Amino acid sequence: MAKAVWVMDMPGSCSKCKFLYEFQGIKKCQLMNVLNNGASKLSQSTFTEKRHDWCPLRELPEKIPELKSGYEDLSTSIRRVGWNACLDEILK
Repeated sequence: MAKAVWVMDMPGSCSKCKFLYEFQGIKKCQLMNVLNNGASKLSQSTFTEKRHDWCPLRELPEKIPELKSGYEDLSTSIRRVGWNACLDEILK
């Protein structure tokens, strides 16, 4: 199956997330609802403070810094250029 990536600003807590919703007075996560067949209830005491450890959202990895001086073997250079180009395309 083909994969998809959705780029959005990473929320600092569940309360700032686009996937938060409330059902019958209980805060829930739409992503967790889909991924866990309905098991989406958030900790009602900490959802305003942080993202939970089981949050499916992941930050993009950092770019590999450019070589400042010295020698870099060709395979490392190609990997760095490709990695950074891939991240640039995702962030367009």
